Amino acid sequence: MRPFLCVYGHTNVDHLLALRELPERNTSANVLSKRSFFGGTGANMATMASALGVPTALVSYVGRDMPPEFRGLMEAKGVVLDELVEVEGQETPTVWIATDEREDQVALIFQGAMADMASYPLRTKGAEEALAVHLMTGSPDYYLRLLSQPCLLRKRRALDPAQEIHHVWDAPRFVKALGSVDMLFCNRNELATALRYTGRGGPEELLADVPVIVSTRGVEGVRIFTRDETLDVPAYRVRVVDPTGAGDAFRAGFYAGLYHGKGWAECGALGCAAASFVVASPGSLTSIPDWGMVEERARALM
Repeated sequence: MRPFLCVYGHTNVDHLLALRELPERNTSANVLSKRSFFGGTGANMATMASALGVPTALVSYVGRDMPPEFRGLMEAKGVVLDELVEVEGQETPTVWIATDEREDQVALIFQGAMADMASYPLRTKGAEEALAVHLMTGSPDYYLRLLSQPCLLRKRRALDPAQEIHHVWDAPRFVKALGSVDMLFCNRNELATALRYTGRGGPEELLADVPVIVSTRGVEGVRIFTRDETLDVPAYRVRVVDPTGAGDAFRAGFYAGLYHGKGWAECGALGCAAASFVVASPGSLTSIPDWGMVEERARALM
């Protein structure tokens, strides 16, 4: 099946650490529990979107040590993995995520096969076939090369660098990329960095650079800025066990809305509904809903 969506981003093994409180620099803290899961921005979003019925391709770079069960999970959900590339001599990216009782997080990232992404030949098969292309964590230089390709001109394009906006991207490259996309996905902290990079005073001013901004707000839900209106959609209330992967699930639900021709508010509600399943269990891909489950919860938010 031809993909509707092509996602670029990380495929990781995540090690989740629970702490009472994140430590100050040059101090230590006891780890209350530790568990390992499959994750990564790209893999999380592509797997969830596929599970919601959105034909989705993934472009990502891993090592030969990638657990076969991880590939099997994505294949079982229908993700197109033609461009999940095993890089000779490299390891699969690994992340250690420490979360405290206030749900604050710190992530330590071993880039592995993604470290040299800027030097790899572009992978564009999925992007050429898809109607929407979503750029998550990864090399800014790779993405700038990709955005210059003629095959992306008539597609919906979204920039979503997540926490890497703070330390992998810089102002000149971010501004250049932002001028080549239709949507920016971010949380409040990432939006602040985007405003600093662009010299804009607020999200309404940033709309001069990008037509749509989707800003997730944790327990407050999501705020969607367009040139015509600003929309607030509340979160679906559940007991939060682990926030890891919630943003990726939100994006999957949002694109499921676009796939079904929904408006911005409905897409936001579907995103919040999808995220509610992920935060209710540990790990990003341990509680994967289907379309009917997400649609039912989204109706309660409208």
